[in-house]
Amino acid sequence: MRTICLVTLGILFSLQAIAQENLKSTFSHFVDAQGNITLPKDYRQEWTFLGSYQVKSSSGKGWDTHIVYTQPEAVKAFRKNGKFPDGAVLVKDVNSTKSEPLTTGLAYYSTDLEFTFMMVKDTEGRFPKNEAWAEGWGWALFKPGVAKSETKTWKGSGLNNCFGCHLPAKNNDWVYTQGYQQVLQN
Repeated sequence: MRTICLVTLGILFSLQAIAQENLKSTFSHFVDAQGNITLPKDYRQEWTFLGSYQVKSSSGKGWDTHIVYTQPEAVKAFRKNGKFPDGAVLVKDVNSTKSEPLTTGLAYYSTDLEFTFMMVKDTEGRFPKNEAWAEGWGWALFKPGVAKSETKTWKGSGLNNCFGCHLPAKNNDWVYTQGYQQVLQN
């Protein structure tokens, strides 16, 4: 019985080490040596859907749908510690929204991808000279079909003003988690 418990514990520790290593590989797969962030491929199919928000569009006409994903390992770590761990990646697609009457009632649904945001958790301060990295995160904006970030500084202007949008969530590690409770607290 004791041998089985020790083997089980060994397997659990091995699985935890693999999960941590997967998150650490973020910095070799999606971030280059200078801190330039690249959009992951297949995140919509392979990562965990965290949740979505409806946000008034920047044009003031209609709403945008924000759809957020992260790695499965990041969800497991968050459930355990209540924080996103080093190497966690949050990817948010912002889509335009359309509405039309259907037989079930007035329906709203997301349509065209407008742009994608990405945050990469960095607890070690790996890129102090890159202004797209601040407050424990790397910040990035991608236009549709472009895998390289346009963000040069997280305190940019327009859509590249990550600081301005996330300042209200500063005390929550800069992340709006209220839309993700079903996933993060299961």
